This record gives sequence, structure tokens and C-alpha cells, in this order.
Amino acid sequence: LDRIVWNKELRLDSVFGSMNGKGETIDKVIENYDDWKREKEEKEERNRLRQVEILKEMHTILGEMRVATLKEMSSNLLRIEWDSEEVKDYVKRVLMLYFDAQKEREDNGSDVANALDEEEEDTFDIIYFLNLFSDLVALLPDERLRGEVLLEVESVINRNQESGGNSSDKTSQPSALPELNEDELEEKFVKGSGAGGQKVNKTSNRVILVHTPTGLRVECQDTRSLQQNRKIARKRLRLKLDAFINGDASRAGQKATKAVTKKAKNKARSKRRRRQKNQSDDESNN
Repeated sequence: LDRIVWNKELRLDSVFGSMNGKGETIDKVIENYDDWKREKEEKEERNRLRQVEILKEMHTILGEMRVATLKEMSSNLLRIEWDSEEVKDYVKRVLMLYFDAQKEREDNGSDVANALDEEEEDTFDIIYFLNLFSDLVALLPDERLRGEVLLEVESVINRNQESGGNSSDKTSQPSALPELNEDELEEKFVKGSGAGGQKVNKTSNRVILVHTPTGLRVECQDTRSLQQNRKIARKRLRLKLDAFINGDASRAGQKATKAVTKKAKNKARSKRRRRQKNQSDDESNN
């Protein structure tokens, strides 16, 4: 329960309980409120724009119906008293949406290929999808749930990489990410910013990681857990370092090459179908 104690000497309220006052007086709370509100609104707007960007890519990969299912699943998880098994089941069902979309793309190529051709979008591998899903999870309002889901997604990514990625495409597996030498890293922990109250703003849980030989830099404040943010920052730095060292042979480079190849195949297939349809129409008219 919240508890308000009146300070007879200073005649100021000291706030405790759910407001996380920790001795902070009401006059300080009021004084900093406008800055806190502005930062909160700015972060909410950034998160909203990022969510729109991610969902646009999700629509390309999963399709409209499956994205709607994903939203419903996420909302349901936020409403229930979840546990680790619920989180595992949630991630498992998200993976089923991905594989279902991939199967539809292979079995029903005409409609999907034409849609991809019109929107100039391409199919992505499972690692890309899971990393994209992680970015979406990082926007969940429940911090504890966010951390649990990110851990489960990370374990799925690790298992998938160890088993060689997509079993249906053994000839074009993603390259292994370069390992990080901890002696070549500069790591700083700074206070977080934005919404979240004093648990964020008075805790040094924001990770800044710099690879000194290349100058590559990443930041992470996805969760309130410092250790989880450190793991996520290292994963991002490995992806950046991979692109820096390997160029076209990196995961990002392979994805781009695959996208170009896929796009060309889709256009050729669509052109062939239109030609066959025109021939069929001519024969029917004759």
C-alpha cells in the first residue's frame, strides 16, 4: 500500500510505495514532472513508430491474417498470469506461424509470389525472423514478461544456429557470426532514460558496447535486467561486426543476395504465368 508521511520540519510529503519515492519529496516530484512526462511521451512515440516499422516487415513475412493472430496471442499473454511454460508455448506458436507462412509460400507460390512482386518484398530466413520478433518483443510493456520472452527467443536462435538453420535450404545457410574478444570491448553502464520510473532512471542498466579495433558501437536498454541487456548488446555487435568484416558474405549480405535472387525468380514466374494466361485466352477466343 502507498504511504504518505508528513515532514513537520520541512512541511513536505515524502512518498513511498508504488510511486517509488525512496524519500523523494513531493516538491521534487512536481518539479521534475514536466520533464518526465515529455520523455515518456517521446519514448512512447519512438516505440509506436518502431512498432509500425516492425509490423510492416512482419506482414511481408507472415501475411495479414497471421500478424492479426500474433497480436491476439500477445494481448492474451499480457492479460493472463503467465509462467515459463506459457512463455515457451507462446514462442512455439509464433514459430508455427512462421513455418506455416513458409509452407504456404512454397505450396501456393502463385498468389504469394505475385504479392511479393507487387510490394517488392522478399522471403527472409528464420534467424532474421526471430531477430525481428525480438525487436517487437522489446516493445512489450510488461518488463518481466519481455525479459522472459527474449530469453526464450535467444535459446531458440542458439538451437537453430547449432542445428544449421533452415533444414529446407541447406545450400545457403547463414554464415557463423564472428566471436567477440572481451579484451577488445569497451563496455559502459549508464542510467536509463524514458518511461519506467525510478527503476529505469536511477538504475545503470543501459549498456553501451564499443568494439575498439573497428569503432563499432551498439547500445541496449531493452529490459531492466542489466545482464539481459548485455547479452542483447553482444548479439547486435556480432551482427554489426559480421557485416563489417564479411561484407556480401555476411548474414546481412546473404540476405540481400537472397532477396535479389528471389525477386528475380518471382518476376520471371509472374511473367511466365501472364504469358500462359494470354495464350490460353487467345486459344479460347479462337
